[in-house]
Amino acid sequence: MQEFRISLPNQPGQLARVAEALGKQGVNIRTVAAIGAANPVIALVTELEDKTKSTLQGLGLSFEEVETLTVRIPDQPGELGKVATKLSEAMVNIDSIYMLNKSGEVEIALTVSNVAKAKQALGL
Repeated sequence: MQEFRISLPNQPGQLARVAEALGKQGVNIRTVAAIGAANPVIALVTELEDKTKSTLQGLGLSFEEVETLTVRIPDQPGELGKVATKLSEAMVNIDSIYMLNKSGEVEIALTVSNVAKAKQALGL
């Protein structure tokens, strides 16, 4: 799974332009986050990565692809802390985190500083 980090001008309608274009290509956005105000970056996780990439290229946007890990944890207190502790003990920094699903079990998506170490620490 990939996270797409898209640099957008800080103007009304920019997210709409991206979301509409992806929708027209049949791309479902699983999660989205916005980072920054002056120089915003939109982070997307989608279901059709190849179509996402070609759509963003077609819009002439500057973007970066980052490998994303998904982890399922019980929906109860302390579970995210356990994941964060395992990564910390493996000296892996969490760069971004998203909640994808929540229905008895929570699926989280993470981008991290060292994917191989993170996978080993989490048993993935």
